[in-house]
Amino acid sequence: MSSLKPLVQEAAPLRRKISASLREAMTNGSLPPGTRLVEKDLCQDLGVSRTALREALRELEAEGLLERGTRGVMVAGVTPDEARNVYAVRAALEGLVAEQFARQADEQDFAALEAVVAALSTAYRAEDFPAILSEKDRFYEVLCLGARNPVVHDLLTRLNSKINRLRSLSRSNTDRGPQSLREIEAIAAALRTRSPELSRAAAVAHVERAAEAALKFEDALAKPDAA
Repeated sequence: MSSLKPLVQEAAPLRRKISASLREAMTNGSLPPGTRLVEKDLCQDLGVSRTALREALRELEAEGLLERGTRGVMVAGVTPDEARNVYAVRAALEGLVAEQFARQADEQDFAALEAVVAALSTAYRAEDFPAILSEKDRFYEVLCLGARNPVVHDLLTRLNSKINRLRSLSRSNTDRGPQSLREIEAIAAALRTRSPELSRAAAVAHVERAAEAALKFEDALAKPDAA
């Protein structure tokens, strides 16, 4: 006799919606590090049951976005050391897929690249932060597809929540948006040359500049003392 239990069909989609909503709030600053999450208030605000909410909170806790302390569940901070490690991993991964894209991408991949860079340009010029995050995700998806490297795409997706929170730190720097767009355009230009070396260098330089921008706000990274 099988030891498997029947699946619950309804909870998972709702849990994903709840966790996505909370991730977005963390990214846009509505739920900054150190914020205590009160289940009763969240259930009321989101219009969901405690069962579904707790499933979502456990998911976010497993991702390292929440932590449990004496005061309950709180939004986790990102220490400067952790941020540096995240950016170091990003540089290695994105440099690799840029190099592989330059070697392996076909005409369809380059067409997708042109389309997503154009969409990113529109989002940056409109200063539409949610659209920037969405198109950035799509940009790296295009790179990984052209690189024929789904492993890197999976790893970047796992880092995505922390990466987006780090990106949000540099929003107050009005120069960072135009600079970031120029760097992405430089990556695309390097890829068009099909030079693996130039492509890797452009991708790594972009991550290094992003790290410099975010780490200027080290005081905002870690969890503040809760009152």
